[in-house]
Amino acid sequence: MKIKNLLNTLAIIIPVTLIGCSSQSIQTSLGVASGDTFVLSQVVEIPAHSSRIFIQNGKLTSRNGFDHSEQHCRIEVSTLSENGQVILPEGFKITSVTTDEELIALTHSKTILLAANNTNENQTDDLTFKGMIGFNSQERPETMDLIHLNLRSKKQPDIMRLTCAGSLSNGDIADAPRSYRPDFESINKILGSIGYIKTKK
Repeated sequence: MKIKNLLNTLAIIIPVTLIGCSSQSIQTSLGVASGDTFVLSQVVEIPAHSSRIFIQNGKLTSRNGFDHSEQHCRIEVSTLSENGQVILPEGFKITSVTTDEELIALTHSKTILLAANNTNENQTDDLTFKGMIGFNSQERPETMDLIHLNLRSKKQPDIMRLTCAGSLSNGDIADAPRSYRPDFESINKILGSIGYIKTKK
């Protein structure tokens, strides 16, 4: 999908479990496992009324600001706040690693636009729209392959996970390798100076 079309289209991220937790050895395939550490090297602020901040090419960005055609990561918290939430530099223990797939609904529908505008602070910034996506289409919907690094911290217990994703793709081979689920090396490249994954080895 061309960037111009993406900018002219309302993008709404709808998480759906299409793959779920993987039973494969994630440590073997992606190089990250429970017991490893996500080291946050600088102060990061989650925007007000949001549960995440996005990272791409070593820079902080937003859900609407990152390039869907490239890999990215996001730091996620478990609760929303009316004010921005500050995350302090720390080593967060990775308690588990799971894989998933995220469906991206792109539409000009006024109904969905209206629903998006009616969201409030008590809702997450992800929306689920039943029966509006067009699953009857012959073309495979565009998705992002995810890896969730679930985190734990005694000092900052609201920090939930680091999620990293491949680029938006409908399975077109031309999208590879950007569409691949990020591995250890890719995650550290995405994070840049903001942080890094430290393995047990």
